[in-house]
Amino acid sequence: MAVNVAPSTRSRQWCFLMLNWSAVVALLAFSYLLGWSPVARFEREQITISVHPDHILVDGVYFYRNPFPFPIVQGLSIPLPADDTHPTPVDLQVEELSPRPHVLNLRYLWGRPRFDLALLQNESVCLHVHYYQQAPTSDARYILTTTQPWLRPLQVGEYVLIPRGIKLLHSNYPLASTLGGAAQFQKQQFMPHQDWVFSWKAQ
Repeated sequence: MAVNVAPSTRSRQWCFLMLNWSAVVALLAFSYLLGWSPVARFEREQITISVHPDHILVDGVYFYRNPFPFPIVQGLSIPLPADDTHPTPVDLQVEELSPRPHVLNLRYLWGRPRFDLALLQNESVCLHVHYYQQAPTSDARYILTTTQPWLRPLQVGEYVLIPRGIKLLHSNYPLASTLGGAAQFQKQQFMPHQDWVFSWKAQ
């Protein structure tokens, strides 16, 4: 014999479900605002660094995906490597390459450039970030460890150094030479535990 749920019981169950769902949504929103938990997925990156005797040019291509069946807005910030011997990078540019090519507006909060990335339901977005940095000590660092707060490893990471009138001396990630004279390394399921540090000398 089928047992029907009494209307009062249904109402209580519905209220309970709605309260639980509201609590989950509120927790996700609060976590997003505090930067505790990313909403989008950061899946791939392709980093190309042109190394000159006294500076570097960094071009990064990044792939993000919205895994949900509804639109989201992911807050993002750009970690820039700067210290006493490495000036803050300049000429910072951020653009969406696909699916809606346009330049993104940056805002600065606590000294870090930030922006919002809108993704439609189940959509993938490709971004390009460019900056210039002086290198008075003939070495540089590219920040990799900020992958960790995304809680998932990169599916693929590709990293290329292009010498421009220099000879590479050291990289803490082993590099393979290419036919065009560049040096690179690639990783799959990559959760970096150290940043990429490399040095050179002028030729």
